[in-house]
Amino acid sequence: MKVSRRWTLIGAAMLLASLAMPALAQSGKADSFNVTVLVVSSKGGDVDARAQRFDRILRKRLRYETLRFVSSTRSTVAVGSIGSVPVPGAQAFRFRPIAGGGKGALVAVEWGSTRGDFRIRRGTPLILGGPRTADGELVVVLESH
Repeated sequence: MKVSRRWTLIGAAMLLASLAMPALAQSGKADSFNVTVLVVSSKGGDVDARAQRFDRILRKRLRYETLRFVSSTRSTVAVGSIGSVPVPGAQAFRFRPIAGGGKGALVAVEWGSTRGDFRIRRGTPLILGGPRTADGELVVVLESH
């Protein structure tokens, strides 16, 4: 009877381990992200050529005269790890993929007073407005690739 009890415990442990394997595999997944920093301003000016594709999206939501490209960073971040992008004159933009793969990613975001979990579909950027600077208002665009 002791032998069968031991085998039962071993079998249960193996079953639990096999059930945990997909979760462990998911935690090792990595997704590619692009973080673009822009500045919008009501001062006269025009749209920076590097920010042109975001102009079509932002014009529907914001009123501005000038759209200036600041930086773009592409990085691969594993699920559970933290990606950090410096933002001039503001706190760094930090994001942590919670789940990924397939059609997009679930990402925890922290930037100044903005905190939350967001589902980002591939091809549909997450756009966050940030603090005002001397040049205008900061905007961060997070994309999953």
